[in-house]
This record gives sequence, C-alpha cells and structure tokens, in this order.
Amino acid sequence: FTHADKQLHLFCRPSSFSSTQLREALPSVLEPAAMAKGWASPVNVAVALAVGGGLLRGAWKTWAPEAAVQQAETGEDIALFTHADKQLHLFCRPSSFSSTQLREALPSVLEPAAMAKGWASPVNVAVALAVGGGLLRGAWKTWAPEAAVQQAETGEDIALFTHADKQLHCLDRELRHPCVKELRSYIDARDIPETKALALDCIKDVLAASTDYWELKNMTHLLLDLDTVDHVFDADGRDNEFVMTGIEFAKKLMEHPECLDDFDEKGELECRCVPLFAKVSTLKYKNAGMIEEAKELYSRVRNLAWNGKVRQYAAGEAVPWDDFMHTPQIWVRGLRSQKVWPRETWGDLPICKQLEDNFETIREETAKSLHTDADSYGDAYRFLYSKGEWNNIMLYHKRQFTDECEAIFPKTCALLKKWLPSKPGLPWTSDQNEQVMVIKMKEGTDVETHSGPSNNILNIHIGISGLEGAKLIIANETYTWEEGKVIAWDGSYDHRVHCLECKQDRVIMMVRYMHPDMAPEHYKGSERTHFEDIPKEMQ
Repeated sequence: FTHADKQLHLFCRPSSFSSTQLREALPSVLEPAAMAKGWASPVNVAVALAVGGGLLRGAWKTWAPEAAVQQAETGEDIALFTHADKQLHLFCRPSSFSSTQLREALPSVLEPAAMAKGWASPVNVAVALAVGGGLLRGAWKTWAPEAAVQQAETGEDIALFTHADKQLHCLDRELRHPCVKELRSYIDARDIPETKALALDCIKDVLAASTDYWELKNMTHLLLDLDTVDHVFDADGRDNEFVMTGIEFAKKLMEHPECLDDFDEKGELECRCVPLFAKVSTLKYKNAGMIEEAKELYSRVRNLAWNGKVRQYAAGEAVPWDDFMHTPQIWVRGLRSQKVWPRETWGDLPICKQLEDNFETIREETAKSLHTDADSYGDAYRFLYSKGEWNNIMLYHKRQFTDECEAIFPKTCALLKKWLPSKPGLPWTSDQNEQVMVIKMKEGTDVETHSGPSNNILNIHIGISGLEGAKLIIANETYTWEEGKVIAWDGSYDHRVHCLECKQDRVIMMVRYMHPDMAPEHYKGSERTHFEDIPKEMQ
C-alpha cells in the first residue's frame, strides 16, 4: 500500500515490510483455502489483529495526528484479550487498544459479510497481518521473557518453572536449565523410581560435564529451591539426592573463574558470588542436619585467598566471617558483632525505647488491622517454610512509607516518619537495610534456619499478641517475645522461628534498622553497594 495510490492515511511515514507472500495471498486471505497456509491460519489472523492493534497504539503516539490519538484513547473498552482470561502469551505487558468494534465483529472476521465493515476491509486486515507478523518478532525479543522467546522459536522446553505461571519470586531473572523433560517427569510422578533415576542421571551428567557459568548457577538455583515460590526439590526432605546435587553444583560454581572474578569486579559492599553461594550451601547443610559438612565448607571458604588484578586478599580476608553461625553474603568490616543487643546497649538504638513507649498506639492499630484489613496481609517469605502460614503487611520499604502505612496505621506511621531513616544520607547495602512490617504467624508454622543479607542490619522486634509458645532461635539460643517488650538482635546470624506450640496467631512488629556503627568511612573505596550507588564524596 502506498501514499501514491491514496491507500494510507498516516501521511508522515511509509508502511514498509516484506510483502511478497502477503501480496500473492491477499485476494483469498479470507477464503477457507487460504487458511491452509501456516501464516494465514485463523489463530495467526486473530493474533495479528490483536498485536497490530496492541503494538500500534504505543507507536501511533509518535507519528499519528494528535486528534486521532485522543479519539482512540477515549474508548472505555481497551483490551480485547487479557492475561486473566489466558488469551495472551506475552506475559510482561497488557495488549491495550480501542476494541469495541473489533469485539463486535470478530466472530465474523473471516466471513465475506464482514468486509462491509470499514475496519475489516482487506486493506486493514492486510496491514494488521503485516504489522502483527513484521513487528511481533522484533518487539517480542525486546520485552518478552528470554526463556519464552527461545521456547516459542525453537519448541525446546527450557524452563521447568516460569514467571508466567507465578512459580518464581525472583522477578529479575529467568530460570533456564537443562534436564527439563526428565525433571518434569520426576515432579509429575515422584513415586516412580525410574523417573527419579532418569532425572538424577541427567543432572549428574550435567554436573560432571558443564563448565558454563550460567548453567552451573541456574542448576544451583533450581535444585536448592532458591527462586521458586514453593518447596520443590526439598519437599521430600532436606537431605535428599537432589538437594545434595544442588550443593555440588554450588561448590563447582564457586570454583568457576566468573564467580571468583567477583572479588575483582564487585566491591565489598556488593553481593559477591562466592560468599553468597557459600552461605546458601552451609545453610542447606545445616537444615539437613549435616553439621560437619557445613563446618568443612565454612572453613574452606573462610580461609580462601585471592590474588586478582584489582584486589588481593590474604587467606581469611576474602570472606571475613567471624563465626560459623554468622555468614551474611555482604560483610561490612569494623562493626560490632553480637547476636542479641542487651538493654544496656540501647542508647545506640533509640528505636527500642521509642517502640516500647508507643506500644499502645501500635497495638491498637495492629488489632484493628487484623480485624478489618486482614486481606492486606500478604504471604511472607514462602520459600522459607513448607507448612503453616506466615503473613506480613509492609509499612516502610526502600525508603518509602507504604499506602498501607498511611491508611491502616496512620498514628504509627506518623511516629515512624519521625524515627526513620535512622542515618539519613548513608547508602543502604540492601533494600532491607531499614524496613518496617507487622508479621503474623499461624500456629503450626515452622520456618527453617536462615540469615539476613548483611551484618549492618539489625532486627528490632516488639511483641504484640499471641506470643505464648512462639520461639525465636538465634545461633542455637532460644528466645521468646513479651507483650510490649523489644528484642534487638542481629539478623545476619543464623536464626529460625516457629509457632509449633502457639495457642493462636503470633503477631509482632519488626523494624529492620541500620547498625549504629555505620559511618561514612565504611563506604570509602567502594563505588556502590548491592542496593545503590555511593555518592562521590563518600567514595
């Protein structure tokens, strides 16, 4: 179609695309015989119409007359196909466009009578097909999940779990890996010995042969259930062959040059590969009851030396953990380490007294929220427990007070705004560096041993209700909550929490709080933390 033949109404651009096949088939595009052509199947016609409408809307604003754009945007019906109805395969975006006419006529789009409708003329059908087919491939690669693109193009099953199916909680990465067919068969039929043997043989062959950094990393994430929302491979026990093979992948990963290069390529306040996967693996051993294996791995990593092009560390300096139960992936040097901060140290932690002095306000608004806004409590850290229920409502996160804080906890929120952030101007090592939430744990819940990301984050708890029988275990020492009383402790130590003996839901408030020793000098020599850039004057 050309402007010369007066077939185009968008005068500021040509409509260019590879058109030979389309030109040959256009006269019969709506005839049943044409449906035999793969490119002109009913599915492709419908998808091309939807994509042509969906993709053009954004681009149209760039080159269409302003009045036309405004007219298109006034329609109320803006989506013919939706994710909710499982009609779209591009999961990272909606397909929005003016759809009223299309919705009315779609059932007869392939019938000759539909040609009488202006929107469904051969010209518009052809343009939609061309745009849908021509733009889809390039655009999809830009904004579709990489695994989805490859799977659609090759037909290869490359991911056992996907964001599309809401099976992954790490939103910034795909989990692509080998052995998908074998592992899927095992998960679908765990009781069949043959499927388990085939799956184990496959992953062990990969372990023995692979030298690819990303393959080793993704197999570690997969088998150790690091990305999945639910427990998968450790659901039958923390010491099974899949988990143990996952740890072997982690060990091989930690020896890979690209993993070790993090000591040169990343600063000490960023999350480096070796301490991260060493921490994960030692915790997996601990939760499996394999303490000697955990100690051996801890000792090996703790004594690691590094002689790189940018940085050099003597043995014991590359990963400077100070205790077998104190293994965060980010270590800030020069901070006091103590599992629990006793009351006599609270002069350095003003938040402790502030919480206790204002407990009645906190309790009143929490009780009301549990009664009238229970739906605002979402699932908390589902990957850390297999049975029970652990929910939270976030009040402060990433330096922002949430809508729930303002609307549901207005008095508490006003107080928190006076107290946080505790050290304005200092960069955070993690998005958790300071955070406030109310946490509810249902009786019968047992959370496995885990630890926080950095030793510069303290956990400040105040007990609110349902505290009888609830236990907090920090580095193998057991603590309990008291109503209106604070426990201040270092979340980067191994800890576990359970409500196995609770009589009712346990409710507490937790404030994550920057370590009081943190000062500008801790950022010297670093350009960024794991969370954010460091101001030039602090570097």
